[in-house]
Amino acid sequence: MVSVLSIDGGGIRGIIPAAILAEIEKRTGKPICELFDYIAGTSTGGIIAAMLAAPDEKGKPMFTAEQVKSMYIELGSNVFHSSLVRKILTLGGILGTRYSSRRLEKYLCEYFKGIRLHSALSKLIITAYDTESCSPWFFKTTKALRYRGTIDDPELAKAVRATTAAPTFFPPLKLDGHCFIDGGVVANNPALCAYAEVKKLNPRDEIIVVSLGTGRLLQFHKYGEIKNWGMLNWAIPIFNVLSNSSSATVDYQMKTLIGKDSYFRIEFILDSKAERMDDASKKNIQHLESVARKVVAENMQKINRICDLLC
Repeated sequence: MVSVLSIDGGGIRGIIPAAILAEIEKRTGKPICELFDYIAGTSTGGIIAAMLAAPDEKGKPMFTAEQVKSMYIELGSNVFHSSLVRKILTLGGILGTRYSSRRLEKYLCEYFKGIRLHSALSKLIITAYDTESCSPWFFKTTKALRYRGTIDDPELAKAVRATTAAPTFFPPLKLDGHCFIDGGVVANNPALCAYAEVKKLNPRDEIIVVSLGTGRLLQFHKYGEIKNWGMLNWAIPIFNVLSNSSSATVDYQMKTLIGKDSYFRIEFILDSKAERMDDASKKNIQHLESVARKVVAENMQKINRICDLLC
């Protein structure tokens, strides 16, 4: 059996899948990188994937899932910070990116300490989009093991920086002739991308996929409200529409392809309090931790089944 973990994008809401993974580690007594052969991640999911697969100097997991969850509080409060001058100069993100990438890059370098993609303890699949070639890009450990160039085997910090370069939030990443933006524009839910890659490499093996979402925000728009909307009206709502619809489509495709006995999706409905992906205030962090505890409790039967299969 080949085991695959997929983690959606969702900004600071990555606290929630990290909490689910901490529960799985607690119940199995094993690190995530020993439970899953492949880990795929988009944006915030890419951060979690890389951190859980990063080796220390002894070749052991550098971080536990519980540590990753705790570090999100530090990371979010520092990265999602914009000075008053920047807010004024960019008109709150209209004329430029909302945040500088310097703090994010500083933390990523501290976390990953120059570790390259080929060294990952699980086989990683991290999504991005290359605006230079107008094509999706996948940073893959399987490829990094064969080709050790800068672009095929980058530092984990660079791969994570690429997948988190969300338009309007952070500047793109220029790397070896490529220009990368957030993997969420390709596959906010990377489960199907991961399954396709694993199926290609392991065509005869049984594949189990665990897919973790970061929450769906239900914003209903009736015909009378949107019938005359133009570009300005759709500018913000369209992102939620695209994110929700693409993730739900992947969920449908995965259920159809491999069935409920081999595919486990944990997703939940967000309340309006947790709408913003960049709200790292103390109040919102506490709210997200509360949501995480609720999601774990409501999905305990599914988590138990996952743990039984992985062990």
